[in-house]
Amino acid sequence: MLHNKNKFLLKMKVMLLFLCQYCNLAVAINDQVELLYSNGSLLGSAVQQFSKLKALTFDNIRHQFVVSDMDQQNDTIYSVQLTKETGATPIVQDLPDDIQGLAIDPITDILYWTNTANRTINFVSLNDPLHKSKTLLEFDDESPQDIAIDVCRRYIYWTNSDIINPTIERATLDGRKHEVLINDDLFMPSGIAIDHIAQRIFWADKREGIYYRIESAKLDGSQRQVLFEGTHQKPFGIAVDQESVYWTDVNNNALWKKKKRENESPEKLRDFKENPMGLVTKHLNIQNISDCSLFLDTLENYNGSSTEHFQSADDEREVIQCLNGGEVVDGGCRCKRGFSGARCETSCYNFCLHGTCHISSLGYPQCRCPTGFVGTRCQRNMCDGFCLNGGRCEHTQNNTLGVACQCKDGYVGQRCEKSLDPDELCSLFCRDRESDILMDQSSTFVCRCEQGTYRMIENTEDLTAYKLVSSENTSHPGVIDHLTDTAFLILSATLLLMIIFIFILSIFVCRLRRRPRIKKRIIVNKNITPLTYRPQPTSQQCEITIENCCNMNVCETPCFEPPQLRAFQASKKDEKKTLLSNMENGEDIY
Repeated sequence: MLHNKNKFLLKMKVMLLFLCQYCNLAVAINDQVELLYSNGSLLGSAVQQFSKLKALTFDNIRHQFVVSDMDQQNDTIYSVQLTKETGATPIVQDLPDDIQGLAIDPITDILYWTNTANRTINFVSLNDPLHKSKTLLEFDDESPQDIAIDVCRRYIYWTNSDIINPTIERATLDGRKHEVLINDDLFMPSGIAIDHIAQRIFWADKREGIYYRIESAKLDGSQRQVLFEGTHQKPFGIAVDQESVYWTDVNNNALWKKKKRENESPEKLRDFKENPMGLVTKHLNIQNISDCSLFLDTLENYNGSSTEHFQSADDEREVIQCLNGGEVVDGGCRCKRGFSGARCETSCYNFCLHGTCHISSLGYPQCRCPTGFVGTRCQRNMCDGFCLNGGRCEHTQNNTLGVACQCKDGYVGQRCEKSLDPDELCSLFCRDRESDILMDQSSTFVCRCEQGTYRMIENTEDLTAYKLVSSENTSHPGVIDHLTDTAFLILSATLLLMIIFIFILSIFVCRLRRRPRIKKRIIVNKNITPLTYRPQPTSQQCEITIENCCNMNVCETPCFEPPQLRAFQASKKDEKKTLLSNMENGEDIY
């Protein structure tokens, strides 16, 4: 059965190699790489045992894809060769879960990637059998996301998606000549690609709210132009060919296409069930570009000695030797319980660098990492490079990260990345403001914005001389917002109207509470023989008026007796009726 599976993989590799000669696009979607025509129709798929693919690039020399696969807490970078029987091969393992961009320099065989969590751009030589990664650039206040390599002019470009200071930047492939190309009118740039023929860079920008942009500029950042601005999309990967620009949309799970030189809306090429992430196109036709002669020479020389990387299925295979009692089965090793690896070389002995090792139910060694350590062998200390600006890192169980920073005075934030320096805060606050005033809660420092700059206010006792203008909330603690003059007037008028309304309502309620006195008139008819002798009035009848007041006194306002007096009042009423009934033929008239 395993032999049949290997035959199927080989057959699939040969088919994918054939299909890639005709495909125009490749998209990383969940656990596979889909090969597409330029119109979005499916040509084929490269399926491996991946968890969730994110970044994607293509090695034009080795004819292989390179992907980043997110697995729980860590990322692993794999190569997926289309001309070999073997499946995906790990290049770099147990990276922090934030690999957003990948790019290969085919001339030097160096793979570059961005690490947004550690704010670095790293690289590894594909010719190094150990694949030891190194840091190319390290940042304090940037979040590098996607990268692209100009193989002709030997530059690496990247997008900095830091929302406070977003930029488009570049440097030479050795990390020197670092320069910021664009730093204005950006919000959160994501994907970036290079058009070698037009000598322009293209990038996608997730604008504030529901908006997004597709923009381009010359390789030096000049002649910037907006290709398209729309809504309700979140671009991630971007790619270009000679006629069009393509991008993946994680908001709608779609692939879009826009002609470079036509003022028409983008065309949706394809819908997906999962989020489409990384995107690549065929290498542009650069044979006639003089600056790309080095790349063409490399391509020609490599194809002339391709036996190392493009071996046939009929080539003689190496002799396989299994360690630790493993058995050779169908070209591979079947390991005894407690051992794993291609040659059964891995066991629990010295497997975990930190923590404890145990054998899983499938017979493989697994590590239980202590707090603050991650990786398949618990080899990575999360405190390494986590705290910035001199902060001290400690392992803790009080948060999901497992680490926490003790910041020096003047810095705050999860990684001590935010400064409380008054000059830095005022400079950041007043960058796009003209007349705002910034103060902390204790008014220990106050600055006034003046045409994009600022000056410190020495006398903080009387701030009424300054106009307080609306300001957005910053990400630094200790900063409070101020209301505009218009908002203050509106609020004052609203409060005054509320006071007047409450006053009028109280008068109305008081008047409702005054009820007229209730009277009951009792009339006694004439010509009735009295039950007892009494003096008769001169008139034919008499009238008795009873007022319903407290204790039969004259009251100006109604009385509201407590419930315990109601029984007493009822008895008094009965006595009055009894008295009247004793009169001769008495009759109540209300």
